[in-house]
Amino acid sequence: MFYNRTPRDLAGSAPVKSVLTGELISNASEEFRHEREVEFLCSLSPDCLENILTGFGRRASHRSITAIRGPAEVRFLRSQIILFRLRSDAVPALVR
Repeated sequence: MFYNRTPRDLAGSAPVKSVLTGELISNASEEFRHEREVEFLCSLSPDCLENILTGFGRRASHRSITAIRGPAEVRFLRSQIILFRLRSDAVPALVR
């Protein structure tokens, strides 16, 4: 289907230390993608984070993470956000 695209060289990806697990992970892995998503969500203001997770305004949005991935995924993301904030120096004002 996508004949003109070349596959990414996954063997050349550099390992990075995960904030969530403390282990080395490949920067081409799904774990890395998830950690960057959690890091982005941590950087948002509380109001903006709530809007993205549950919907804009008081009514639930059909484009929120809850509507797309489900409430169980939002609970998991909330726990990962708390864990990332506790283990990271990126957001020291929110931890203290």
